[in-house]
Amino acid sequence: MMRNYYYLVAGLPELFMEQDRKDFSVNALKLEVKEQVHPSDYRLVEFLHLTYDNDNFLNKLLDRGLEFNELGSFEKSIFDDLDENINILPQYMQDFYYKHTGKKRSADEPDEEDDEPRDIFEAEKLPEVRFLENFYDLAINQKNSFLRYWFSFIRDFNNVLTALNCRRMGVDPALHLVGNNWLTEILAKSQAADFGLKRELDYIDRLIQATDIPDILERERKLDLIKWDMSDELTTWDYFNINFILGFFVRAGIVHRWLKLDAKTGEELFKRLFDDLRASYNLTEKF
Repeated sequence: MMRNYYYLVAGLPELFMEQDRKDFSVNALKLEVKEQVHPSDYRLVEFLHLTYDNDNFLNKLLDRGLEFNELGSFEKSIFDDLDENINILPQYMQDFYYKHTGKKRSADEPDEEDDEPRDIFEAEKLPEVRFLENFYDLAINQKNSFLRYWFSFIRDFNNVLTALNCRRMGVDPALHLVGNNWLTEILAKSQAADFGLKRELDYIDRLIQATDIPDILERERKLDLIKWDMSDELTTWDYFNINFILGFFVRAGIVHRWLKLDAKTGEELFKRLFDDLRASYNLTEKF
């Protein structure tokens, strides 16, 4: 049975509004939550934010030259020296690091033979695709229901988005899709405008319409709103527990992104998140 955090959820609107929009800090909110939830529940919050650590890990390992994402759980200094700090990072990162670099975990470790690929497509997949497959395999097998459903949704959402982009560019999507399941098979083979997924994915029309928008910022806004609505839907019946808090952090991360990317959209999403929190606060009073 999940633990309920009545006072924390009731206090989130006030905690949220203590921050100025320009200095909105998800990390500050994480620290406040850390002090008020059970350690095992906070580990779920940290797992949710591993997606940002994944970006930082791949950025360094693959020398992408992108800006460090501050929303992860690991400091920049750890990624700056992967050789020295790799054993601090999660096991799936360690496994990928040693396989990708060919380095040994210890001096007496025998040379590892490459695994036999399951099919010709997997053998040619990009390193980051292989890495994400390892991460999502871990994520969708988590005991927490929100994490399982959320990461399953994000994996599928990104795969559909990838397939649409590949179609526009005339590129075979098979090598760029994460995972090997019924959806990736359909996305790799279907010629239908919606890949024949209207019954399986209720957001498919919104996603396709969003990708048709020529303005980059507006397109990104529409895509993020789909994620926002899904995080809200997944916590429809979660009023006080860790799932509610996890959904809140998904939306807070979106607000953080847009406050940096586009002030107007960030303000709108900031207000929407606050209104949602205030509604939750009113609900806690009833209970």
